[in-house]
Amino acid sequence: MSEQKRSLKFDSIDSVLSFAISKEEEAYHFYMTWSEKSRDAAIKEVLVEFAREELRHKELILEVKAGKPFEAKPQQVYDLKIGDYFVPVKPSEEMSYQDALQVAIQREIGARELYEYLASISAEGKIKKLFESLAKEEAKHKMRLEQIYDDEIYREN
Repeated sequence: MSEQKRSLKFDSIDSVLSFAISKEEEAYHFYMTWSEKSRDAAIKEVLVEFAREELRHKELILEVKAGKPFEAKPQQVYDLKIGDYFVPVKPSEEMSYQDALQVAIQREIGARELYEYLASISAEGKIKKLFESLAKEEAKHKMRLEQIYDDEIYREN
């Protein structure tokens, strides 16, 4: 377990949900900021799409926090494992489409791992299921990005 995860301490369900909301907001702002900096229309489109997904996650967490019922949908997510072998890439205004995809994949891996951890420290019930579901959503994002990477980067080389 990473040092960052070990340092996470929550005193209530409300605080863990607020933390998750802040992470979704952070992801949204990351994707929007880099979409605005990108000069490549394809990169811009992918980043805006993922920003919207992060807003949907935030709304879901807000609904659960407000007391609405949550029912996890069973979903099977395949892992192409392409991003598991990347050397970390730092975002830059001049990053290539390939670099942008790698950064996005790295962020989705981190988000999935965070939600898996939050699920592991949550008691059985709605909150645990929410975090398990969000971990699968982030895994789905990773898979979609890896499919784009495979189709557009690997096949070109």
